[in-house]
Parts: sequence; C-alpha cells; structure tokens
Amino acid sequence: MTDRIYDLAVVGAGVMGLSAAFIAASDCPEKRIAIVERDIVGAGASGFAPGIQISICRNEKERNLLDRGSKFWRGIYPDGQWPNGRNCDVFWLTRNPNELARQSSVGGTTPSTSFAVAERLSSLPGVLVPGDVAVALDRGSYCQVDSIAKDLAQRLKLNGISVCENTSIARIRQRSGDILLQACDDSEISAKRAILAIGPWLPESPLREHLTAEPRLRVKKVVALHLAARPTPHCPMIGLFDDYAFLIPMIEQGYWLFSFTSQEWDVKPDIDALRVSSDDLARATSILAKWFSSEPPAVASVRVFCDCYSDDGIPFSRPARDVAGLHVIGGGAGNGFRFGPACAEEAVRSLYSPDRQVITAT
Repeated sequence: MTDRIYDLAVVGAGVMGLSAAFIAASDCPEKRIAIVERDIVGAGASGFAPGIQISICRNEKERNLLDRGSKFWRGIYPDGQWPNGRNCDVFWLTRNPNELARQSSVGGTTPSTSFAVAERLSSLPGVLVPGDVAVALDRGSYCQVDSIAKDLAQRLKLNGISVCENTSIARIRQRSGDILLQACDDSEISAKRAILAIGPWLPESPLREHLTAEPRLRVKKVVALHLAARPTPHCPMIGLFDDYAFLIPMIEQGYWLFSFTSQEWDVKPDIDALRVSSDDLARATSILAKWFSSEPPAVASVRVFCDCYSDDGIPFSRPARDVAGLHVIGGGAGNGFRFGPACAEEAVRSLYSPDRQVITAT
C-alpha cells in the first residue's frame, strides 16, 4: 500500500470484487485502482465453486442478473474459452416440465429422451431415467472459479492494478474528500470511492455496519462430492431440476462433481473448520439413489465451503448507509459466478454516476 489516493479501492478479491475492478478498469483505463484481500485471490467461496452457468432463473430479477452476467463473461472468454472449463450440453431431468419451462431463459430448452442421456454417459454407468421423468436439452458451461479469479487478477495486474493480498481491512471511515481504509496491521489506504465485497465474511464483520439493516444475511454451508468415475470428452452436464442438484463432468480434474444443496445454516466462515456431515452424506445419497439403477460411483473426495445468502437468495448491490462513495455487494447465495458481475456493474456505475447521492460525514 502507498500514500497515493486511489480512484477506487475494492475490498475482497473473490469473483464479485474482481469483476468490479475489471469493469471499472475497462470503463476508464486511467483509473488508479487497488484491490485488497484478507487472504489470497479467490480464497473464499470463489476458491471452491465449480462455476456453473445455467439458464434457469426463478424470477425476472434473476433473469436480468443472468443476462448481464453472461454478457460480461462472453466478453472476457468468447466462444467458451474458459481457463479451466468449457461450454457443454445440459440435460435436465424433471417430473415438473412446466416449471422447468417457466424458469428457463435464453430461448428455452429442447425436448430430448432418456436414450440420448444414456448414449452420452458411458463414463457414468447406471444412470437411470424413470419413465415419468421428462428430459430437456439445454446449453451451459462450467469453469473452476478459482481459475477465473486468478486469471482476472493477473490481467488486472498487467494493466497496473494493485492487488494487496493478506491484508484485512478492519475499518472504513469517511474523511473530507476521500475514504480511509484501515487494515488490521495499522496500514492505510485512501480512495475516492470503494466497493466492499467480502463474501461470507460480511455478516460477522465489523464492516457490516456500513450496510443497511436489510437485507438480512446468513451464511450457509456448500457441499459437493467428487465421484470416482472419469468423464470422457464432450460429456454433458446433468441437471436434476427437482432437487436443484448437478452432475458436472470435471474432465480436466478426472472426476464427476455432484453438487447438491446442504441444509446447514449459520456456519462460521472458516473453510478449514467446515466438514461434510452425516446429514450431508445422507441427503446426497438419497438424491443419487433416485437416478442410478445400481450403486452410484464411490465418493473419491469432497469439497466443502460456505457462502453468504440474503433473505431472498438474490445477490445485492447497495450504497453504504453512512459513507459517501462506498458500495456494498454480496449475498452470492451460491450464484456469485452467474449473478455477481451484474451486481459489480451496478456498484461501479452507481459510484461513477454524475448524480450520485453524497452523504455528509458525521
């Protein structure tokens, strides 16, 4: 950190914070931007998320976030040139095809068959599609978000953006003409504007005071299993719509990833202390049992992390209640990769809007 005053300081080097810095730098390359991260780039939820892009949206707000987020990623990785992933077909399996059609975006899905699923899944034997289950074909993608975070950070560094790792911000306060960010090691950084994007650490952080009482925030555990079956090239992704679970062919890593919804809330955002529980395994086993004619593949390893959820499960972008020029983005709710860039864009455009509301320091 230096004594210079930055045009923008971004606190948090996860996918949301890095997206905000990338958008700001793209809008005005002459901006002096600093990114401050308590750990290393992509160390939080972004370090574990598989980065699924799917076209399912519960409502218009999510659809808007998805459309803008997808546009952002296409601009950086055209034609599916992900750093550690790929575009792929998605087969949706559901007993509620009308609800799947309602939530589908980007032109909707195409009817398909259980035969088409079986034909594409030679590397995942035993997958069963019951006769009363509808099959729909869609397009999507996956990419390890930690690869994207590292790639974005490298691109930003090459363009002169400062990235300060292992620097935890303990306090943000208003000064006349700028914002002062004070770190736990007593170092300081000054900026004209700032964005706070610290993911699952926000609810318990003292920096939470800068966000209004709404939305209510909670931290939920996120779990995925690595199944001991090696996917072949061009395998599709399988979306188990009724359970909101996914079988993702992690070709580069050599296993199928089974992502499902853990029900453990209000966990501490300590990645090293989080564990897969017997309840998690029971839930995963019960879902897999619906879709395999025999024993599903063995579990080779697991990944467990956590994410911040807002009360409606939709990421948010809000001006701080007490510091002029500070914006808070978060509540990734497991969708920070899909929806985060749109929240980041809202924050950047709001901060640089000519009619931005000014809050007088007290």
